[in-house]
Amino acid sequence: MGKKTNNLDYYILIPAVTLALFGIVNVFSASSNMASGSPFSFLIKQTFFVFVAVIVGTFLFKMRLNYLMSSRFLRIMLWIIIMLLAFARFIAPPVNGAHGWIMLPGFSLQPAEFAKVALIVYFANFFARHPYQKGHALETTFKGGRWFLPSIILVLILVMPDMGNFAINGFIVMVMLLASGIAWYWAAGAFSAFGIIWVILPKIIETMQIDPQKHYSLARLVAFVNPWEYQQSSGTQLINSYYAISNGGLFGVGLGNSIQKTGYLPEPNTDFIMAVVGEEWGAIVIVIVLALMGIIIGRIIQVGTRTHETYIRIMMYGIAAYLTIQVLINLGGVSGVLPITGVTFPFISYGGSSMLVLSIAIGLAMNASATVSRARQMKVIQEKTR
Repeated sequence: MGKKTNNLDYYILIPAVTLALFGIVNVFSASSNMASGSPFSFLIKQTFFVFVAVIVGTFLFKMRLNYLMSSRFLRIMLWIIIMLLAFARFIAPPVNGAHGWIMLPGFSLQPAEFAKVALIVYFANFFARHPYQKGHALETTFKGGRWFLPSIILVLILVMPDMGNFAINGFIVMVMLLASGIAWYWAAGAFSAFGIIWVILPKIIETMQIDPQKHYSLARLVAFVNPWEYQQSSGTQLINSYYAISNGGLFGVGLGNSIQKTGYLPEPNTDFIMAVVGEEWGAIVIVIVLALMGIIIGRIIQVGTRTHETYIRIMMYGIAAYLTIQVLINLGGVSGVLPITGVTFPFISYGGSSMLVLSIAIGLAMNASATVSRARQMKVIQEKTR
C-alpha cells in the first residue's frame, strides 16, 4: 500500500485538485443568485461532493485493479446500470423537462454518468481477454453476444433522449475499440458515421418540421442551428452564453460580477458554467483551465502508451477519451459550435453524479499509473541484480 502511495502521479493529481477547488469557487459565484434560502446552498453541496469524491478516488487508487476483472462483477455492474437507466427513463418523473435523473433525498442521480466508467472498465477487460485478431475481420471482436449489455445501455441513453451522454459513451467505446487493435478503416468508418449522425441530427429534425419544443432535449439540440429563432425558449441559454463570453473578453469582469448569471443565463452553475467563467475570469483563465485538462489527459495517454499491460492501456485510453470528448462537447455547446446537450464541464460544473464519476476515473487512472511506475521500477531493479 505504501509503495503505491510513493508512486503518486502528480501530473494527474495536482491539476485535478486545482480544477476541483476552482470549480467550488465558480459554483458558488455562478449559483449565488439562484440559491433558494442561502446563497451558500450550492457551495456547501459542491464542497460535500468534492469531499466524497476524494474518498472514493482514494479508495479506487489503493485497491487492486484485478478486482475489477471478474466477469461476474462486470455483468452485475452493467445490469445495475441498465436497471437504473430504465427506471430513469420510464418510471422516474422528468427533471426540468428531461428524463435521465433519479431524485433521491437531497441528491439526484444521473445513471448515464455512471455508464461511462462502467463501459470503460467493461471494455478494458473485454478487449484484454478477447483481442482483435488480424485476418478474422470483426469475428473475434463481436462474437458471443458480449456486446449485448453495452448495446442496451447505449440504446437506453439514446431514447432518454440524452444526446450528450450518448455521444460521450459512444466515443469512449469507439476509442477503446480502436485501441484494441482493430483495423483502422473499421474504426474510421465508425467514427465518421457516428459523428455525422450526431452533428446533422438537429438539421434533420428542423427539415422534417418536428416541433422540438415538445421535446426538451431535441429543443436544445436544434437551438444551435439558429438560436435567435428560439430566443424566448431553447435558444436563451446559447444567446446569453454569447453575451457572457463577449463581456468577459481576455481578462474578465471580476469574480462575482457576471451579469448573465443574474437570471439571464439558465442553469449557470452546470453545463453553462464555462460561460460564467469566461465572463468573470476572461479567456486567459479558460485557456489555463484547458491547459490543466490537457496535462491530465496527456499524462493518462502517456501512461497508456508506456505499459505492456493490455488492460491498463485500453482503460487509460478510455478514460482519456471520456475527459476529452466531455470537454469538447461542453465547450462546443457553450460556444455554439456544437448542439447544446447538457453535458457538464469536468471538475468545474456543479453536480454530484459527474463529480463522483470523475473521482472514479481519476482514481483508476492514478492506480494504473502507480502500477505501471512500480512495474518499471521492479524491472530496473531486476536488471541491476543480474
